[in-house]
Amino acid sequence: MRKAKKEILERRKKLLAILIFLIKLNLFVIPLYVLLWLDFSLLSLQNFLASSLASTLSFFKYPAVSKGKYIFIFLSEDSYRIIPFEISMDCTGWKSMYLMVALAFSTSFNLRRNFKFLAIALPFLFSLNFLRIFSTLIIAFKLGSQYFEVIHTFLWRECMV
Repeated sequence: MRKAKKEILERRKKLLAILIFLIKLNLFVIPLYVLLWLDFSLLSLQNFLASSLASTLSFFKYPAVSKGKYIFIFLSEDSYRIIPFEISMDCTGWKSMYLMVALAFSTSFNLRRNFKFLAIALPFLFSLNFLRIFSTLIIAFKLGSQYFEVIHTFLWRECMV
């Protein structure tokens, strides 16, 4: 009888920990919805990402320049065909990074451990997102801009979920 009572108490303790985690996580989501409602934008982050992508594309010999939050890829040197790509706020991956922070601080781990985790996780997420955009642009350059939407959708939905 004592063993059964102990198991019930253990189970309740675990359920309470899960409930506290879910409450914390949902409280962190409230500011996300407020930011989405306010149409939150960090133009400097978009510009930085566009500039970094254009520089990386140029480094790999893909003719590209950036102006503000736009990347312009030149299809060929003898042609004046230029494809513009806008780096929207969604392209920055800010929601993924925000939710990673929310997830980290919703756990019962101490702050030091959360900060250590985020010091690795956030740059990793940013790099993964950068690689996703970079590869999308290269594939669109190689296959043609008419395939951009298909490539973008595949790499955004299927590969980032």
